[in-house]
Amino acid sequence: MRIAHLSDLHLCSKFKPENLLKLEKLIIEAIEKGAQHFVFTGDITDNSNHLELINFKEILIKFGIYNSKSSTVIIGNHDIFGGPQTASDVPKFPSNCLKVNYKEKVKDFVSTFNSLFEDCIWVNKESLFPFAKVINNVALIGINTIDEYSFFKNPFASNGRIKKEQRKDLLKLLSLPQLKNKLKIILSHHHFYHNKEKSSSSENSFWEHIENYTMKLKGKKKLLKLFSENDIKIVLHGHSHEVKQYKRKEMYFFNTGGGFEGDLSQMYIVNAFPFDISGELCQIDFNDIEKNIEVIAV
Repeated sequence: MRIAHLSDLHLCSKFKPENLLKLEKLIIEAIEKGAQHFVFTGDITDNSNHLELINFKEILIKFGIYNSKSSTVIIGNHDIFGGPQTASDVPKFPSNCLKVNYKEKVKDFVSTFNSLFEDCIWVNKESLFPFAKVINNVALIGINTIDEYSFFKNPFASNGRIKKEQRKDLLKLLSLPQLKNKLKIILSHHHFYHNKEKSSSSENSFWEHIENYTMKLKGKKKLLKLFSENDIKIVLHGHSHEVKQYKRKEMYFFNTGGGFEGDLSQMYIVNAFPFDISGELCQIDFNDIEKNIEVIAV
């Protein structure tokens, strides 16, 4: 299966209207390159605004990919907690995070895209994550890496953590007969390497500096061990705003978290076949695109 992997769209009609057009152009490019499935690994929105989720949904509908066989989506930290839009928002952000109902946000995210979760497999549907989706010879496994807000442990709502309960459910899920002999792909928002590059998930440079040091995935080693012992072949993720592929423990990792940064829009077309695991980086120079956002506004 050829998968178009996009991440960190950070849709925000007010401050980043161009991201809607970038999304449309990348979808067109992916379809032209023969993508058979689209994967979006979190941070669909920049500010956790439900309207932006609807905008995203309408674009998928427009291109005929708003269905479980065509698209899969997981949640990101900005989809739950949002982020500062301006410098004046930074001091208020922690107090805003305290007001967020984490469980309700996750539930709203999944219910908004209910058609994309049809035919999914759960071992604990109440928690919504992890889930598996089997398409032909591929098993897509979505996890929720977003940690709950904590003034001391997650002060900027950008750290990740997989709780023990989710790891147990993941093990049960991976052992199901429906996933046997499938090429298994993990969909994660958080990345699996140390932060060295500058993050750029906000307009404010001070926030960028702070967030770069608070984007860790806690329990990463345990998770990688679990992946390795359960025959995971590919991990698709975002969060860190760069575009790169790398390999750990014989697993292939693709990050398109920086695909919507600047004028160069990027995504990977991932070949997910037992005989061919590889990624083709697709790039579109946004300077060459007429910036008529009104034409595609939804």
